[in-house]
Amino acid sequence: MKFFIKLNTISALYALALFIAIELIINVSRISTLTGWEWDHVYILIAVINVIGLLLSTLIFISLTKKWMIGSKYSYWSLILWVPYFILLFSFFYTYVPFSSEVTLFPRFSLLIFGSGILFPVYILFINVYASPLSIDEEEMWQT
Repeated sequence: MKFFIKLNTISALYALALFIAIELIINVSRISTLTGWEWDHVYILIAVINVIGLLLSTLIFISLTKKWMIGSKYSYWSLILWVPYFILLFSFFYTYVPFSSEVTLFPRFSLLIFGSGILFPVYILFINVYASPLSIDEEEMWQT
């Protein structure tokens, strides 16, 4: 039961990381309106925040996967389990913070969002493969 809770916790954290990155991208016009900054400054700030967030979350996810999953093959279920959490976050967010008429979405936003959604399982797979320990035979092979 502990493993199930840990697996779902990591999956929810994956969904939260992608959700925050996408919401920052979608809400450029809101952030620009609230802060009074130009769109170009907001784009640059969001890009920097997303890159730093990606690096930090990668380190956190690798350490949590190494600590909690301990090389279990069931950790690969997180490739699928993040999707329901992501959908829940999106539905709750847009229930309480709906789009207003002043928000404009450009085609590049949807392309970026779809690309992120498609590549995110590859990112999770990379983390799971990197965090899984090598077997004894593979360790010996790399040492020689």
